[in-house]
Amino acid sequence: MKYIKLLVLIFVFVLIIGCSSNKVKPDSTENVAWLMKLAIENDDYEAFDSLFSEGRKGSVSRTDFSEFGNLTTAGANYKKYELVTFENGEMLLVRLTPENEDNKYEIEDVIVVPEEMKVLFKD
Repeated sequence: MKYIKLLVLIFVFVLIIGCSSNKVKPDSTENVAWLMKLAIENDDYEAFDSLFSEGRKGSVSRTDFSEFGNLTTAGANYKKYELVTFENGEMLLVRLTPENEDNKYEIEDVIVVPEEMKVLFKD
């Protein structure tokens, strides 16, 4: 009987440890985007705001955050982009494929950023 209780205790301990290690962390671009979507769906402004860099926390108002809830749907599509900014101010937005089995990304499209859109990408 002691051994059964010990085995049950060990099983519960392993289960707790295993479940706690499955928590999604903001350690990749995909995870940050997913956590953002989850915070919006759960109307959790604090979780949403915690994903911002120190200098940008609070940059999205609670009112604007509430409006994001009207935009979300159950399904979502995440894409990877890189912005290449040249010394002359010109910009290229590069859409990349998801990482493949060779741990490589490939270019899907390249778009010249129009002048009126550059303000979105300035620091």
